[in-house]
Amino acid sequence: MHGVNLFGLTYAQFETFLLVLVRVSVILIMLPIFSAAQVNSLVRFGLGLVVTIVVWSTVPPMAPIDGLGPMTAAVFSQAFVGFVFGFVAFLVFVGIQFAGEVMDLEVGFSIVNVINPLTSQNVSVLGEFQLALGSLIYLISNAHHFLFQGLAGSFNLVPLPYVTISPALNTDVMAFFAQSFFLVFQIAGPIAVALFLTNVGLALMARVAPQLNIFAVGFPLQIMIGLTMMIISLPLLENVLPQVFSETPRELDAVLRAMRTPG
Repeated sequence: MHGVNLFGLTYAQFETFLLVLVRVSVILIMLPIFSAAQVNSLVRFGLGLVVTIVVWSTVPPMAPIDGLGPMTAAVFSQAFVGFVFGFVAFLVFVGIQFAGEVMDLEVGFSIVNVINPLTSQNVSVLGEFQLALGSLIYLISNAHHFLFQGLAGSFNLVPLPYVTISPALNTDVMAFFAQSFFLVFQIAGPIAVALFLTNVGLALMARVAPQLNIFAVGFPLQIMIGLTMMIISLPLLENVLPQVFSETPRELDAVLRAMRTPG
């Protein structure tokens, strides 16, 4: 059976192509921007196929896999690699969106929800705005180029067909979780501090002048101060986000090395 020729491919080449397709497809499904609902399904399928063909041409054919069981294990292994790769890359965008939701909560916009086309879930107004702005900076800074380079390089760090999971993988993923939460404080920190001081001032006013309707005064004041601080802090994203995006390849490298099969 190893000598069978499928569409001009040997059996080993076809298995290699199949496993490369599985890893690439899962990565593209998880990756920001490319998995957005606005992107046509045919475009995503064509992109996945083109990327698979390009990457497959650089991957040396592996030895044929005998049996359905080992082949199924290899497919699940590549799906797992793709999921972890895409998940780590998406953590940055989770932090950006969560920062926007924190800002919404502080300003008072949390009662208004919109549908995020990227995740098909209800999100707040500022959360969707921050996510769209972060995606734009992501493309302008060419951070997606690093992801495609990391995708191609992942087959050198984690060769086909199987993977191993070392204890360092859990440590690395948790460290990247912590970094994404730190990003939340970097983005939402100025607004949160300003509105906290505003609430303290309103509380003092309520004590000094109990007859004053603090709710009628405080709600528009919070919106005005919150939006003003957001506008003032927007230029900070131009410095913070590209630096965070530039660290993503290092994070992906650490995660992939934690899944490398010794040999």
